[in-house]
Amino acid sequence: MCINKGEAAIIAPHDTAKHDTAKKVVAARPKATKKAPIDDKVVYHARDSIRLDAANKKVYLYGDASVKYQDLELKAAYIDLSMDSNIANAHGVENKDSGKVVGKPEFHQGADVFYADVIRYNFKSKKGRINDIRTKEGEGYVFGKIVKKDSDGVYYMKNGTYTTCSEPDPHFYIMAVKLKVIPHDQIITGPAWMVIEGVPTPLAIPFGFFPMEQGRHSGILIPAYGVSASQGYYLQNGGYYLGLSDHIDVQLRGDIYTYGGWAQRDIINYNQRYQYNGNITFGYALVKQSVQGSTEYSKEGSWNLSWINQQDPKARPNSTFMAQVNAGSTNYYTNTSYNPTTFLTNTLQSNVSFSQNFQGTPFHLTASADNSENTIQHTVVLDLPVLTFSVDRIYPAKWFQSDNAVVNPNKWYNNVSFNVTTSAKNSISTTDSLLFKPQTLKQMQNGVTTTIPLSGNFRIFRYFTVTPSFNLTSTQYFQTIRKNLRDTTVVTDTVQGFQMFNTYNLNATLTTNVYSMYSLGIHRAITIRDVIYPSIGFTYQPDFSSGAYDYFQNVQDRYGNTQRYSIFQNGIYGGPSAGKQEAINLSLANNIEMKVRQHTDSGVVYKKVKLLERLSLSTSYNTVADSFKWGGISVGATTTLFKKLAVNYNGTIDPYEMNAYGENVNRLVWDNGQVGRFVNNSLTLSTTLTPGSSKQQTTQTQGQQSQTGQTNNNNSNNTSTGVQFTSPDQYFDYIQNRPAYYAPLELSQWSVTMNYSISNTVNTGINSSNSSLQGITVNMSAQVTKYWYASIYTGYDFVGHQFTSTSISAKRDMHCWELIFNTIPFGFHQDFSVEVHVKSSVLQDLKLTRQRSWEDTQQYQ
Repeated sequence: MCINKGEAAIIAPHDTAKHDTAKKVVAARPKATKKAPIDDKVVYHARDSIRLDAANKKVYLYGDASVKYQDLELKAAYIDLSMDSNIANAHGVENKDSGKVVGKPEFHQGADVFYADVIRYNFKSKKGRINDIRTKEGEGYVFGKIVKKDSDGVYYMKNGTYTTCSEPDPHFYIMAVKLKVIPHDQIITGPAWMVIEGVPTPLAIPFGFFPMEQGRHSGILIPAYGVSASQGYYLQNGGYYLGLSDHIDVQLRGDIYTYGGWAQRDIINYNQRYQYNGNITFGYALVKQSVQGSTEYSKEGSWNLSWINQQDPKARPNSTFMAQVNAGSTNYYTNTSYNPTTFLTNTLQSNVSFSQNFQGTPFHLTASADNSENTIQHTVVLDLPVLTFSVDRIYPAKWFQSDNAVVNPNKWYNNVSFNVTTSAKNSISTTDSLLFKPQTLKQMQNGVTTTIPLSGNFRIFRYFTVTPSFNLTSTQYFQTIRKNLRDTTVVTDTVQGFQMFNTYNLNATLTTNVYSMYSLGIHRAITIRDVIYPSIGFTYQPDFSSGAYDYFQNVQDRYGNTQRYSIFQNGIYGGPSAGKQEAINLSLANNIEMKVRQHTDSGVVYKKVKLLERLSLSTSYNTVADSFKWGGISVGATTTLFKKLAVNYNGTIDPYEMNAYGENVNRLVWDNGQVGRFVNNSLTLSTTLTPGSSKQQTTQTQGQQSQTGQTNNNNSNNTSTGVQFTSPDQYFDYIQNRPAYYAPLELSQWSVTMNYSISNTVNTGINSSNSSLQGITVNMSAQVTKYWYASIYTGYDFVGHQFTSTSISAKRDMHCWELIFNTIPFGFHQDFSVEVHVKSSVLQDLKLTRQRSWEDTQQYQ
């Protein structure tokens, strides 16, 4: 019997003889009481034809044939199915025109798919024999010549290979005489060796184990090996990984050296979705250079603790807990880091804070702990705890208005407001070696300060804005100082006891904006807008060193000279200032922009150009000072040239003359027709250059594709990694049509960032001199070729006539492998490293590394 092209047939249990009545009786008489051969219906289909052989109880399927049974599906150009034995045979057919075999078998079971040349499969026992299997397991690909599949879905292969390379002829693979594949679990091999570019290598193992399970799993972290001239042979970065749960994991890593040095790094990562996430890292390193007893021998230990915690804003809208801790020995990064940015760090900052907003009230509370370490001076400043209580800005006028009243902003009293902030702090400032000593803890300083700023604003004469303010500060200390003359020396004593002082000042500022417009060019096509922001203010502050406040005292040295000092001057919030102040504050800012009228196809448009983003001048004049009434003149300017070059200038002008001893004298330089003396200047130029045509070309290409509604797959350079492949063959076809797919561009074709800075400072005093700094830093990165990426970070100190910290890195994309090169070619930390490794995380420990650290390079200097 032959079923016409395109038809399908269904065979259900107890129905195997349905299409042959003659055979039906013979098959039913002796086996009428037996269980059906299969437990579910078998659905088969063919594009060309289906032939039923009733005598032999077989079905022959031709052309895009498929057989489905439960979650199993077998596809091929040809399939024959036996009703008695439930065995299906599948293979491809030869194309008469090309001579190639097409329609090779595909076997689907759930989400698992494999491809082969010949498949013989029993649908009842779910066992099979396969020739030349090709399948994808996790990130790897498995190939086998002769394969047996058991009823549990386990594959037993003879002369099998495993690789993470997706090429039809892989660049490398692990060849095994015997290979066992447990889908989604593991791959186990017998004796195996590596083959690179078809050439067997002596890299062999007696057995292999490749885990395929998804998710976190505990296991050994394979170390890297090598040799160091200063520390001996080593194993680095090995250890154990603990995948405790979906919310926390632990890495226990360490290094060991034959000269006795060792290091450990414990990393804890935690994450609670919609709640918080972070990590804790503790490291300790014992560096031993050379052999004990030699002249080059040295031994040094160092440690570091870092903790980063972030809270999801949705977890607790009214409270936040944040932590960013970086504490440890001053030499830890110097001994362990190869990153130029890291080992040049000379300050370690830590902060842990908790803030609470009291819902429905204007009150806020923050508790924190801060730590700052200077690795050069070996000083530590520890603030623990720091408490801050604040009240939102309050408008007193609202106290006398009903809740539904409409507030008139033109009434000056509606704009008057104040807020309150109170801070309390304990602080220790000492050296790192004395931090936890008992005598250091006794030197802890503490205090409380409260600030109440009261301010408002209103308009006068329509164009002017007046902003008056009154600032009150109250500070309390539990320690003050007293100075006394003992023998011939003035000594400072710390006096325990509660003391407080109050300070205040009054300010008023008058501001306005002055606009001017200028038209230039033919038909006034260019318009320049100049905006000037003048400001004049007045500040009043009494002399808190007068006897009316009792904040200052006098002490005489052995020569009879009287010194006046504040008993609060050593407090953590400082002390009251001496001298009365009735100062006039002057400032002037300027902004210049240009609009150019242009005619386009869509009409007249205006192009806006910034000529000068900011130019500012500011100074002050103290009317009650007995000398040096004028303050320094601050100058600042910022603009962007050609939309690429950012220019920033800051300077200070001293209006007073300087004598031969480098001291200021109360005589203005203006009297000599000069503006003043520039005592410090700084100029910064920065720019980032990238190819502008690349983005424009991409946009045009996308626009053309959207207009035509289709893309040319043969010429597309799409590098999206979001494409899903169901078979290796689909991946092979994809990369042949899109050769850029497996060499993705990580950045634009090239990028150059340059920063140039120059500064000059005039040091006053008897040994007055000028100190200058001038340097440039350059950060370049480029996709040199389709497969090569390189970056360079360097700089040059024009004053010291030397290069600053320089690093060079390069990366070569070799499809399934990757080559990485890093070097610091000169300087104290010069080193280099070369590594070739497999990209896939499954074989991440398959790598070759060559490295020379900065400790080794010091041996040859």
